[in-house]
Amino acid sequence: MENPVTTRVKRSVLHPKNIGLLLAAVGAAIFAVVTWPLAIFGAAGAFAAWLFSVFTDVVTPDQDMVKGDARSGYSERERRQKLKELDSQLEETVKAAQLRRLKISSDFLQRRMQLRRMVDLERQIATNLTQTEGTISTLPTDIRDEVSQFVERAIDLSFLRSAMLRAFVRTNETVLQEELRNIAGRYERTTGPAKSDVELLLHAKEEQLEAFRRLRNDLVGTEAQLDAIEAFLNTITYGQSLTVGSVRQQMIRLKTKIEARRQSAEEVQRLVNGLER
Repeated sequence: MENPVTTRVKRSVLHPKNIGLLLAAVGAAIFAVVTWPLAIFGAAGAFAAWLFSVFTDVVTPDQDMVKGDARSGYSERERRQKLKELDSQLEETVKAAQLRRLKISSDFLQRRMQLRRMVDLERQIATNLTQTEGTISTLPTDIRDEVSQFVERAIDLSFLRSAMLRAFVRTNETVLQEELRNIAGRYERTTGPAKSDVELLLHAKEEQLEAFRRLRNDLVGTEAQLDAIEAFLNTITYGQSLTVGSVRQQMIRLKTKIEARRQSAEEVQRLVNGLER
């Protein structure tokens, strides 16, 4: 894996902002040599700005893949809005499942409130930790920040899970396999130029079936991450005989677990789109 600093250097040098500054410096230098010597001061200023911009980009670490976007402080209003949006999506999924006469599992009903439980735990940790049953009365600021970032991650995972569930309501593996068999039969019976068109359809259906299987595995991994985050928050809030050091160790293990099974929103959305074709 390439060194992160090397990656940032390449990215910074090729960034349009820095390319523009460098071109401005070179242009001013040429102008100073050919036409107006005083333009050399402008060239020096542009070159200094380019150096400063590149230096700033290189020394600024990349965003933490677990933390996601940095958020300042605890915003209960923002959390309530996210819960409302998620609940609306899940309600649409329930209605779609009922229209198709699908059985709503007990696990789905329990998990429907999972993010709300985690947000409630975050509120206790952020505003009322001394009145919980745990043994830690005060957490360092960095751990409090990490708690919020884990909840941010749980919010992202919950919305990804919602998108996957919507896709699963629309279809299932048995239906996709039957459709694939039917298309394969058509392909065998088709001759002439139309055969290539049916072949494209066959490949598309094969990709759709593969997307379903991959998405099913991603759902298992996503729910495992949500369970791990909820368990971590419960440990901080109610765990007995805890120390700040033990909390830090659990936090590191959780980060490692999340990073090992991280699934980008873009990839999940691509798989969901594959099922919707």
